[in-house]
Amino acid sequence: MTKTRRPESRLFTPHLSRRGFLQRSAAASGAFMLPAGLAGQAFGEAHGFEKVVHQLGWVKSIQFGGHFAAIENGYFEDEGIEAEFVAGGPGGIGTDVAVGSGQAMTSDTDVEGTVRSRMSGIPLKAFGAIMQKAPGAIMSLADKPLTSLSDFSGKTVALPDGMRPQLSALLATADVDPDSVTFVPVGTDPGILAAGQVDGYYGWATNQGVMLQTRGVDIEIAYMNDLGVPGYAGVLVATDETIAEKSDLLTAWLRAEIKGWQWHLANPEEMAVLMVEKYGQRGLDLEAQTLESKMMADFVPVGDAAENGLLWIEPAPFEAAIAFNVAAGELEEGAMSTSDAMTQDLIAAAHATLG
Repeated sequence: MTKTRRPESRLFTPHLSRRGFLQRSAAASGAFMLPAGLAGQAFGEAHGFEKVVHQLGWVKSIQFGGHFAAIENGYFEDEGIEAEFVAGGPGGIGTDVAVGSGQAMTSDTDVEGTVRSRMSGIPLKAFGAIMQKAPGAIMSLADKPLTSLSDFSGKTVALPDGMRPQLSALLATADVDPDSVTFVPVGTDPGILAAGQVDGYYGWATNQGVMLQTRGVDIEIAYMNDLGVPGYAGVLVATDETIAEKSDLLTAWLRAEIKGWQWHLANPEEMAVLMVEKYGQRGLDLEAQTLESKMMADFVPVGDAAENGLLWIEPAPFEAAIAFNVAAGELEEGAMSTSDAMTQDLIAAAHATLG
């Protein structure tokens, strides 16, 4: 485990049932889609560009820096694309709803979210992954650290509801009774950990961790990857239909994305300034954004991306997520294959044609 002071820009993207998806998409379509559609149509007609709307899983901040680096440096324009990134966050539309209803062409989620969206009837498929190591983690105070699953017994942990089955299953495999752990709802402010109200707090090391660090709080970080949950973060998804019918457009979009993330990684301080002054939501703290920007080097160009190139994606994490849901009795064995949940075709094509 990593001892540091560190934080997240996005906690956990909610994944809706099919009924909830239909209700949310019907309610949101008029308010969300028309302005973006009109703006995109006007720009596209004037410039001959194809528009790609991407629904962010969280508010506009440095965790999405590569997207905005690609805009800033004209990489999307070079590909004939007008790229729009719509902010998510508290009260925002779910990423699966946005893509499944056609309000956005692409979005970002995680491995489990991709699988569960398909389970609920929303045909999302992953075609790339920004963070090769997920920054999601259980954080604890350095003087009362939770460094392994065996430390969780008798503790109170703030965790998103959707992650409880996964962590409970991990605890059981480590011979820790899940009922011995008290789970409470998690919010976006990790102050409850600093105040000692909980023993563990789930957040992103690159966001909530950074918040705690800038407040002078020493913490221990137990990454979910290290606890036994394989997976990526910032998993790029589109519908099966979009991937089949617009593969050339998505490949071009990925080429611009790769260049954007390369620029971000090479210029972390400048990217932080751009987010605070130009692209991010109001009120971003430059110190925190700069620290998080530099931390991207620990999550983006590592793992599979170090060998195959940025945004690479492999089947193994999706195989594991499918197997987990089968073992949990939530998915019938054989009902979903890895090729249903992800494809390497687009990211491989993007790297093969990268200029």
